[in-house]
Amino acid sequence: MDYTPKAFSVIGVLFCGLAAFLIYAGIQSDSFPVSMVLTYVTFAVLSFCMRVLYPQIKQKDERMKWIRQKATLISFVGVMLYLIVFQFLYQFGFIQMDVDMTLSIIVSLSLMTLFLSMVVLAKRY
Repeated sequence: MDYTPKAFSVIGVLFCGLAAFLIYAGIQSDSFPVSMVLTYVTFAVLSFCMRVLYPQIKQKDERMKWIRQKATLISFVGVMLYLIVFQFLYQFGFIQMDVDMTLSIIVSLSLMTLFLSMVVLAKRY
């Protein structure tokens, strides 16, 4: 019996709990740690995605190689779109953020895009 998917579920729930705690603590102290919350939410999404993907990744066949290639392409296009959107929002003054916050958001979005696209492709093909 393979307990790895259950372990990914437990880890995902723990990361969700940490994110919820940080949100609660941020609301109570009037200082919301967006980058930390986004990091924990990203790790939770990755854990839940790995729960779904673990049986397919374990096989290492041609189908999974194709899914990895397509997901990487989709993630690359997503990162380019995220950069264009952030450039547009900065250029016209809609948002004002530090560089580290912007990089944290882009990295989190790109990781979530990669793993979520792998889940969608694995379910579709």
